[in-house]
Amino acid sequence: MEFIEVIEVSGVILGSIGGGAAIIFGFSSWLGKVWANRLMVEEKAKFSRDLESLKSELVRENESHKIKLKKSEFIFEKEFKAVSELTVLIKGVLPPLRHQEMDWGEACDDIAQNFASIHKVIDSFLSEHGPVLGEKVKVLLSQAGVLATHHQFDVTGPDVSSDANKAADELYNKLLESERILLAKVHGQAIT
Repeated sequence: MEFIEVIEVSGVILGSIGGGAAIIFGFSSWLGKVWANRLMVEEKAKFSRDLESLKSELVRENESHKIKLKKSEFIFEKEFKAVSELTVLIKGVLPPLRHQEMDWGEACDDIAQNFASIHKVIDSFLSEHGPVLGEKVKVLLSQAGVLATHHQFDVTGPDVSSDANKAADELYNKLLESERILLAKVHGQAIT
């Protein structure tokens, strides 16, 4: 075989290999696109399912948050009403100034004179607002009520015993402490 014939045969062989390679390359490219499209469709469907699942979860969480917020608003309103009424109660317990030199001891005598009505007011307040007061406030107010009930008998006519006077001071301080605790609780819920 001559050199030229070898080159021609080589060219034919290379041409047929190149043509086959082009066919194989074209087929693999087409097959790659088909697989890529299939994978993309599957991934898109999976992504859509995951997205819908996340949307559903967010809707559930949002509804749960709305319910919690409503409950919190309701309790806040009740606590605000309780502290407002407790402030009025305390102002009602504090006697008016009878003379310019009136001291705290005289004020406590006046408080002791009203132990029977103070006890009723405290009991009524506890009955109405007990569920939102918190344990410490309920204990303080109950103790104030017990002081009024127990020491009302130490008051005979215009005379107030020293025990009743001390009980009046203690009662008033328990009311003030209750108010302080409730105010702190209400103010602690405010968004600043």
